[in-house]
Amino acid sequence: MRFPFAAILKTLVIAIFLAGLTLAGYSAYSKLPSYLNEMLGSTSREAVSPGREVIVTIPKGVSLSQVGSILQEHGVVTSKLVFKLVAFIRGEQRGIKAGDYALKTGSDAGEVLDQLISGKTVMFSFTIPEGYNLFQVADLFQQMGVMPRNEFLRLAEDRVFLKELKVDSNSLEGYLFPDTYFFRPTEKGDGKLIVRKMVQRFYEVYDKHVKALAEENKWSPRAVVTMASLIEKEAKPSEHALVSAVFHNRLRKNIKLQSDPTVIYGIKAMGSKITREDLNRKHPYNTYQIQGLPPGPIANPGKESLIAAVKPAEVDYLYFVAKNDGTHYFSDNLAEHNREVDRYQRSTRSEAR
Repeated sequence: MRFPFAAILKTLVIAIFLAGLTLAGYSAYSKLPSYLNEMLGSTSREAVSPGREVIVTIPKGVSLSQVGSILQEHGVVTSKLVFKLVAFIRGEQRGIKAGDYALKTGSDAGEVLDQLISGKTVMFSFTIPEGYNLFQVADLFQQMGVMPRNEFLRLAEDRVFLKELKVDSNSLEGYLFPDTYFFRPTEKGDGKLIVRKMVQRFYEVYDKHVKALAEENKWSPRAVVTMASLIEKEAKPSEHALVSAVFHNRLRKNIKLQSDPTVIYGIKAMGSKITREDLNRKHPYNTYQIQGLPPGPIANPGKESLIAAVKPAEVDYLYFVAKNDGTHYFSDNLAEHNREVDRYQRSTRSEAR
């Protein structure tokens, strides 16, 4: 069958015309927010310098009009009406997700809408390493802008706050569970909220992994956390159960724990060199001077230390000495221990632990 040349040409012209309309329509659609801004003008009360990053909170359950008002108040869009019209024309007025967004002032309404629909909110996060003590957490909070150091330390000993958190201790030491935490930027300065979540995380781990065995052996949470804090500061996770065994065995035999980290707790920074004066200093946490566990934790232990505190290894060890490679030599008698102390610690003190 032959097609007349005129008919073919006519069809080609129509196709090109329709394609042109499609491209023109897409171009107009993509520039819609700009056109609307030009037609409707800005309804914002104050001029806002464009390109400045702001954190905008979109609450749950707010209407499209309310979202537009929030955006305009922060200077993100120049007209809430334009934002609403763009959302309606695109049929996306119900796709906005609640949360905190990092937006820029003077932005295109369509681009802002895309971000709010994507749900790509911003989060503030920080990590508490295992073994950090209260003073190190206080320093971190100040550096991160959560709250001033002294304010945090006062809060950590606030009896009313401790009772509210169900912490049976003199401070929050030991109950600020080491982990990575995520918060909304608007929560960053709410120190009490952040601490509550950290203590809540502690109890989640404690109740799941430790509570039953602790209650079976009639150990209070405070005693478990205190023991776990010593274990955390003394050794790596691979040796936690062995260190726990040494401490449990010593408690049963009424031998002083003589744990080095307790000697300088609250006096020097953890990791500082311990002197003979430190060993002889009388204070409630110095386990070279007191019998049994100190009055409370000396650090915030992780899950493995908490478990080790209630599940010591089944060994008779009473002593351990650092081998200067991150591990320890364990022994069950003083003669062997002194020999190993001499072997590994010739340059330091050589008395029994």
